[in-house]
Amino acid sequence: MMVFKPIGDHEQPDHLHLQPCLRKQTRGQLSNSHNMHLSQKSMGSLAVIAVLLCIAIMGANGQQKKSECCKEVSTEKITVPITGFQLQRKNPPCVKAVIFFTNEGPKCSHWRENWVQDKILELRKLQSAEKGQKKDSSTAAP
Repeated sequence: MMVFKPIGDHEQPDHLHLQPCLRKQTRGQLSNSHNMHLSQKSMGSLAVIAVLLCIAIMGANGQQKKSECCKEVSTEKITVPITGFQLQRKNPPCVKAVIFFTNEGPKCSHWRENWVQDKILELRKLQSAEKGQKKDSSTAAP
């Protein structure tokens, strides 16, 4: 704590010169205040590290989301064999789309295209037929 006192007794009261004067502290008081200061620094450092860690984790999740979704769609008909599909809802930066899975990788298609709707119906019929065959074969007598 700083205490100010006049430099000389000969000075006039309206022109006081103030000089800082440290109050004497015992060794225990110095170490306690020093430890408190270090604790505050440590807490501040931990808070900064925690915030940076949260940002890094959120950034990693954001990057993963961006790489696994369609941000653009195509209206062109897919000519390679389609092995499956997935409907994607709009969740920026991802757009509403139908993701068709092919041997060349996923293809993002516009969900309103007629050929897309037809292909979805075709794939669903095949899926139902496959489920029916598996069900029939599992209930058939040996």
